[in-house]
Amino acid sequence: MQKVILPLVSGFLAALFFRESTLALLHAAGLVDPAGFSTAPFVPLGIPEFIAHALWSSIFAVLMVWLLRVAPERNAPWIGALVFGGIVLTAVGVFVIDPARGIWPSGNMLPRLAPNFIANAIWGWGALVFMRAFMAGSEPD
Repeated sequence: MQKVILPLVSGFLAALFFRESTLALLHAAGLVDPAGFSTAPFVPLGIPEFIAHALWSSIFAVLMVWLLRVAPERNAPWIGALVFGGIVLTAVGVFVIDPARGIWPSGNMLPRLAPNFIANAIWGWGALVFMRAFMAGSEPD
């Protein structure tokens, strides 16, 4: 149970505290147009985008824990979390979620991918921060 619930909660919180905050900071610095914490409706579900991103992130946190073998008795894979968040979440967003919303990859995608890659990489790191904090003092299963 701990191997599912903790990553779900960690991924959800990391999306709110790390991913969306990173987008908000990049927007405040004038580097990107979309600001964090977007309340625009997420097309298929109709819920605010930042909540939809947090829900998706919680699911991917479970996958990240399984792939990186995050456990209290092991060293934390900080670089792996950054790479997982940056590559996997960005790729799924571009090739799965966006086409489901009617947005197809085309043209020069770097201006759109770069901030998402940065925010998603920070999410991976933040999810690991929350997981390690929640696992502190817990006994291995």
